[in-house]
Amino acid sequence: MTDPKEGPGGVPGLSAATAEGGGLALETVPHPSGPVALHAVGDVDVATAPFLAEQVVAWFAAAPRIVLNLSAVGFLGSAGVAALLDCHRDAAAAGVVLELYCGAARQVRRVLQVTGTCEHLRVLDPHPPPEGPGGHAPLFPVPD
Repeated sequence: MTDPKEGPGGVPGLSAATAEGGGLALETVPHPSGPVALHAVGDVDVATAPFLAEQVVAWFAAAPRIVLNLSAVGFLGSAGVAALLDCHRDAAAAGVVLELYCGAARQVRRVLQVTGTCEHLRVLDPHPPPEGPGGHAPLFPVPD
């Protein structure tokens, strides 16, 4: 991964990078207005949770808001839940807003719901969108 403080001309947020650790890849997509989207692909388990936490925390100095996209995560184990809680705590201490997006990863959302973790983290989509006609979720779901 590139240093979060660096980008073209030394400006953070102007380049994308991908880092891989074990069975997890993390694509970083900084937005020019400040937030950084981190897109996780793979499994978050005992082997990859430390890598995920390390990569998320590395962006705290460079971004006021981080959205961790878990929509391509196939498995979220207890070590991953613990890492997310640790990242959330560290983000709050650093004055950074850390938000999670589950998207189509119902298994990830379900783990967060069953463990009660949704109550402690900022999950942008805590409930799956209702299915529309034809069995597809609407493009823009109506919030609860």
